[in-house]
Amino acid sequence: MMKIRLPSNTRPGTATSTGAGVTDPAGAGGPTGALWSAGAPVSADPSASTAEAVPAGVVVGQVLPMYFVGDESHSMAGDPIAAVNQGLVDLRDEVAKHPLIGKKVRFGIITFAESAQTRLELSELSEELVLPTLSPRGRGTSYASALEALRQTIPADVALLKGSGYQVHRPSVFFLSDGLPTEKAEKWQARLAELKDPSFRERPNILAFGVGEADPAVIGQLASSPRYGFMMTQGASTAGAIAEFATSMLNSMVASAERLDRGDHTIEFEKPEGFVQLDAPLL
Repeated sequence: MMKIRLPSNTRPGTATSTGAGVTDPAGAGGPTGALWSAGAPVSADPSASTAEAVPAGVVVGQVLPMYFVGDESHSMAGDPIAAVNQGLVDLRDEVAKHPLIGKKVRFGIITFAESAQTRLELSELSEELVLPTLSPRGRGTSYASALEALRQTIPADVALLKGSGYQVHRPSVFFLSDGLPTEKAEKWQARLAELKDPSFRERPNILAFGVGEADPAVIGQLASSPRYGFMMTQGASTAGAIAEFATSMLNSMVASAERLDRGDHTIEFEKPEGFVQLDAPLL
């Protein structure tokens, strides 16, 4: 089981141990008291939020924002996009069996093709949650637009959730793509640098997953560390690998919610079947 330590009370210029002999790069240079504040479904537009503000200093709970950032380009047509949609439905339907997910995790969906779209604003998972149906659009694969959307969305979400009285753990991003970015490398790499910048207080932990024609070198760059990058094994079915990815994302939510409820500030993630870990640690 792979563990990533969520920065908590991290002092500037220090790194946070994962508890598994791994240093979390997202923790480096983190702010003191890196528990911020998530609540009911929220919007990146403060004027559109329905969350009720609470008196300053009142804490109603702690939550972990998780974002699925998925490739919705034309190359995902057919079984791959169907596997993504089914995985999201299965995730929602499992919530009834694991009520702590609704209590401890908030979930959002951003997709990208020629441009990025917020398909689900950060929300409390429940059986009644209406999920988007993803479908291929356009011919481009703009990593830059997805990374920029994250950079803009996460701080707004954290601020809104803090206003609802919640403390917020460092967000986690599950990034999935089946191809190469179609823009110049300098463009998406610049957006990635902004997202990973140690001065960006709300920078997320990024786990990146490549299927189909994705480039392992690019997937490794996207992840917070190459060790948090994963590639589909050669010869595996893309749709099958995506299904395993969705299962692992759900299992991570369950395990992380249980740990956070016990006061253990770690998220757990187990490598999906049909994937290899990039830059796996030596034994």
